[in-house]
Amino acid sequence: MSFIEKALRYYGHFRGYNRLAIANEGDRTLTLKPEEIRSNQLQQFRTHVQRSIEKFPVYARKVEEHLGRLPAKGEELQPADIPVWTKADQRVLFAGLKEKDFWGCFLHSTGGSTGVPTQFYMTRESYEWRLAVTNRGYGYAGAEPGRKAVFIWSDPAAAPPYYKRFKLRVMQNLENRTYFNCFYFSDSRKAKVCKLLDSVRPETIVSYGSKIAELAAYIRNNKGSLRWRAKTVVTGAEGLRPGQRELIEEHICDKVCMSYGSREFMLIGMESPLQVGYHLCEDNLLVEVVDDAGKPVPAGEMGRILVTDLHNTANPFVRYEIGDMGAMSDDKEPCPEGYPFRRLVKVEGRNGEFVYTPNGAKLTAIYFAHHLKEFDWVDAYQVVQKTKDQLHILVLSGREVSEEMKQAAITQMRPKLGDDCQVEIEKVERLHDLANGKTPVIICEVKDDPTAK
Repeated sequence: MSFIEKALRYYGHFRGYNRLAIANEGDRTLTLKPEEIRSNQLQQFRTHVQRSIEKFPVYARKVEEHLGRLPAKGEELQPADIPVWTKADQRVLFAGLKEKDFWGCFLHSTGGSTGVPTQFYMTRESYEWRLAVTNRGYGYAGAEPGRKAVFIWSDPAAAPPYYKRFKLRVMQNLENRTYFNCFYFSDSRKAKVCKLLDSVRPETIVSYGSKIAELAAYIRNNKGSLRWRAKTVVTGAEGLRPGQRELIEEHICDKVCMSYGSREFMLIGMESPLQVGYHLCEDNLLVEVVDDAGKPVPAGEMGRILVTDLHNTANPFVRYEIGDMGAMSDDKEPCPEGYPFRRLVKVEGRNGEFVYTPNGAKLTAIYFAHHLKEFDWVDAYQVVQKTKDQLHILVLSGREVSEEMKQAAITQMRPKLGDDCQVEIEKVERLHDLANGKTPVIICEVKDDPTAK
């Protein structure tokens, strides 16, 4: 643990946040056996279910409708006994809450990635747990507070008041972190961040997945634009498409460590340099991978990801469907790095991001990644669909893109798209970003078609 991280723990302790005790508890979890962690999780899960039933009538009704009764206190419930909590459920619940009942809690909102606005309250205790497991997880990749780091990130959508900006700048300096706003990421901005990296010489770089991949492609196409090589790159907020990890490791760093999280829970899991999956924050969250009926799927099998927040008493995040698909590690296979946590060995991103074709096919972002990675002139791309029979694919490229090159890519995808789908590929200077700085792979304005396959 760095001196800076230790100092920040004591700062939170003297402010009355219980930060030191929570962070120390997070450290202690690393010494537990996996079965001890599972046992603690299950007990905390049962406590949180009962607490949520007592505090939130909307949640109590949902549980009662699912079970045909309300569970008795002390009943040894299993997660699969409890209904899945959806974003729609959360919107209904939040609409009926009274702000005065949540004084002292933080109000958060999300929804940029899925298009479904979600609001919720969070307690100070929950925030401190999130902070503790995030710092611990970033430590796996050598990116904990105190390590010299450059964050290629976006500024807040709305500028905070001056005193908050001042406090944030002081905190960033203490944590030894330099921030670069990548919301407008033109080639001139990429050249500027290369100069910053050469000047700061960070041990690690933290960035949106799409932005660091764009930067790696720029460096590949502009030899000598970056001289410094970081030990690690930590990607956040977005996943990487096939081939992007290798591109980043070739031109920017020794190892890429992907993080997996959400606005609702902050860090959910974190890779380390061995890249054996996302080590889950199991002392803060219970993560499940389930089938359409909400039942656990076997290890290694893809399913819907559900998350239970074990410490946020201000919201019933119990088996909350985050909107992603993933696969869990086998409990019988110990982590090769010695961490006691289970791992998500695969995350495929939002299960609601689709392109719909005239022939009834429903294509995910993985389909486009699989085909477009074969064309080395495609540095980054974005699929925009306004109608079912038209696709507009925006492409970033450091090369001149001929009509023949475009047609070759379209021909590769034609078997699934069908002959009735009009496809246009356009080279652009920048892709469309969301307000939160993320760059979605698919922007689809077509309503979900229940007949789509």
